[in-house]
Amino acid sequence: MVLLVPLMGDRRAVLILVLVLVLLLLHVPNVYSEESTVEDKFSDFLSSVVGLDLTKYTSLQPTPPPNSEYPEEFGGLVEQIVLSPNFEYNGTNFGTMGIFYNGHMSSLKLYYYGQEDYVYSEPQPPDILSRAKGIIQRYQTFASQNYDKDTSYLVPMLNILNGVDDVSPTEFTEGNVTFRISKDGDKTRIEWIYTEGDFLVDWKRVDIKFRYNAFESFHDMWGLYSIGGLSAISSEDFVQIAQEAAQNYELRIGHENGTIETVKVPDLSNASYSVSLTMVPYRFIDDYNPSQIERDPLTLYPYWAVLFYFNETIAGVEGMQVGVWGDTGEILYCSGFGYLIPEFPSWITLPLFLTATLIGILVRKRLMRTRNSAS
Repeated sequence: MVLLVPLMGDRRAVLILVLVLVLLLLHVPNVYSEESTVEDKFSDFLSSVVGLDLTKYTSLQPTPPPNSEYPEEFGGLVEQIVLSPNFEYNGTNFGTMGIFYNGHMSSLKLYYYGQEDYVYSEPQPPDILSRAKGIIQRYQTFASQNYDKDTSYLVPMLNILNGVDDVSPTEFTEGNVTFRISKDGDKTRIEWIYTEGDFLVDWKRVDIKFRYNAFESFHDMWGLYSIGGLSAISSEDFVQIAQEAAQNYELRIGHENGTIETVKVPDLSNASYSVSLTMVPYRFIDDYNPSQIERDPLTLYPYWAVLFYFNETIAGVEGMQVGVWGDTGEILYCSGFGYLIPEFPSWITLPLFLTATLIGILVRKRLMRTRNSAS
């Protein structure tokens, strides 16, 4: 742009020139880095959502610049940035860890180093419910101001919370949200889990955790994943598919002398079993969850898991575990499980395996009680 300004005696031309320069400066692209923008969001979350008075705190040591990564688990489609500054005030300090996915705060945890005595900008309510309501309300404002996304999913969550009287353990479903309050010692966890029908999708949730009455952590994974649809395979068909795969499996038993013995799986036609259906994301790692069809790492797919129990353990092996994609019937994994079995799908099936094992134990105990009462 070329500006022609009279050289002498025209103040109006000078004013026009100044005005144009100001407008040009207003349209200069933002020179702040994406990392500093994430740092601003992190500080804003601590102050405006959690309610801390960061003007009173100092950093214990220089905070390293955040690293931007594109994890393999998301197929390289999601930018992950982790921040972990420590804060100190008047002899008390705490650590933090915040995880951002594509610029959105998905996880925040505070770590206590001494007394759980924070400095807040305003007096905090004495009870957990009121604190949780304030966090959700302030998070609605924070998300609307900082994220280019629809935050209407937070409205029913707040409505549910407004209808709760205390933090006694409870669980119920309203619409597509399952609300849960649980306690573990001095910790209270409040969760909102996406629900389709009677099916809970644990990977799509919002939760807040308190230790005593103090905030400890916050997670929002509601918008990261989409739902790929419920299972096209019934539980009966799945059990048949899984049983055939398990029956044809050969156990490899290691001995102290270093030899490996191959053992056929005993007859499973009358074996007791436990079944669970969940939704999991696809990971582009062949050893974890193979599939012959194209899948999206940011979509949740139906996944069946079953445990077949042997009548007697075989060298520490208690039974067979099988996973099947609920939309295609493909086998994800098939192996033995037990105290001496090291092989299990690690990234997602370990927690499911532990859950399924617990379910199996409860089922077996109930079966035993039923048989005893019948006799």
